[in-house]
Amino acid sequence: MRKILLTLLLVIFTACNFLAPIHPPVAQALNVITHPDGPLYVGDKVSFEVLSPAKPTASGQAVRISLGDKILGEEKIQSFGLGERYQATFYWIWDTQGLDAGTYTLTFSLLPDGFQWDEKFTILPAADVPPPEPDARWESVDTVCCTIHYISGTDAEKDLETLKAMVDAQAVDVESRFGAKLNGKIPITYMPRVLGHGGFTSDEIYVSYLHQNYAGNATQQVTHHEMVHWFDGQQKSDLRLSMLQEGLAVYLSDGHFKKEPILPRAAAVIDLGRYIPLDQLANSFYFSQHEISYIEAAALISYLVTTYGRDEFNTFYSDIHSVPGALPAVELDSALKIHFKISLAQLEKDFIAFLRKQTVDDSTRTDLRLTIAFYDTVRRYQRELDPSAYFLYAWLPNVSEMLQRGIVADLLRRPKSIINQQIETMLVSADTKLRAGNYVAAEADIRAVNVMLDLIQYWKK
Repeated sequence: MRKILLTLLLVIFTACNFLAPIHPPVAQALNVITHPDGPLYVGDKVSFEVLSPAKPTASGQAVRISLGDKILGEEKIQSFGLGERYQATFYWIWDTQGLDAGTYTLTFSLLPDGFQWDEKFTILPAADVPPPEPDARWESVDTVCCTIHYISGTDAEKDLETLKAMVDAQAVDVESRFGAKLNGKIPITYMPRVLGHGGFTSDEIYVSYLHQNYAGNATQQVTHHEMVHWFDGQQKSDLRLSMLQEGLAVYLSDGHFKKEPILPRAAAVIDLGRYIPLDQLANSFYFSQHEISYIEAAALISYLVTTYGRDEFNTFYSDIHSVPGALPAVELDSALKIHFKISLAQLEKDFIAFLRKQTVDDSTRTDLRLTIAFYDTVRRYQRELDPSAYFLYAWLPNVSEMLQRGIVADLLRRPKSIINQQIETMLVSADTKLRAGNYVAAEADIRAVNVMLDLIQYWKK
């Protein structure tokens, strides 16, 4: 308790300076975010996100950024990330190599409106760049299954041999579960910072890897989950619904952030009064409570496989089709009627009845409740103090381009104030205790972090 009180005093003492805006507010200006996170240094290749408060009124609405008479870039305002936030996104458009340290004024113009505003950015001397960045570089190594990309001087390099063995073992397991062989090597980037919940898959796999991972010590589980997505993405299909994609990844990984009894945990969701209706889950999967949506989706996959068999499920899963103008729940309902002669509404009734037959003990309920609380707290922390990491709008540029350009700062730099370090340490502690089944201590840490975030929100007002 004394440590918590001292931490809270530290928050109050530093809040006014810590929470001061980086740039003075500009009337009517759109919000501007710079990357890499934190201070900028001579030699940085700077990216910008210019956030729009609403959907553009015209399809051609754009933002132009200029330095004096030089146009650095011009981009349309369009949706970004899983959360589809409207913004103009500029990747590495301002190369500060060769500039003198100092303050520079950039002009932002909203097109075709003609409105423009100026913002000042301070560039610090290159000699001040913190380690390990000055000597850091991209490295790659092949394993049986994969090509691993990592940055030198990071925890991934220190633990490289362990990671190589781990990815090969996970790939073998995923192959066996799919009953298919890997076609080519899987590109995996182990990132030295937390982004989202620790894993993403697009044209390659991205997994957070750092010893102080405040989003949970789950590298092996996340790697397996993302490999399922990779294999799944190689299969032919007209439409992959997010609910079924993510449910399959959890189901074939025997859990979400850890190995866990999927069906009893889904039944515990009902016990806790947190069940999300399937039509709602299908229509807004990534906007639903994260841990509940993933465990429900995995349990639904388990129910369908148990009821109809794996082969019939695979046929159904690969034969869902887009319906113009329809919501995902309608598309799911249509496929269910074709393949299983059942509506989504009837499926839900049968599914809930199936879950109510599961045996659920107090430990499962407590673990689920605190897992939800923990990750809700992680996301709250990200929204407040590490916004580039928040999963709906995570800053994750194309790694292939970063490799070609030799850019490491976007993944090495992150908020590292005393407040960030204090909260991240407590989140790591909460995760460790939760995984060990020390629920009382884990809940105390989670509550303490939320008190600190309450204070920070108070000081922002």
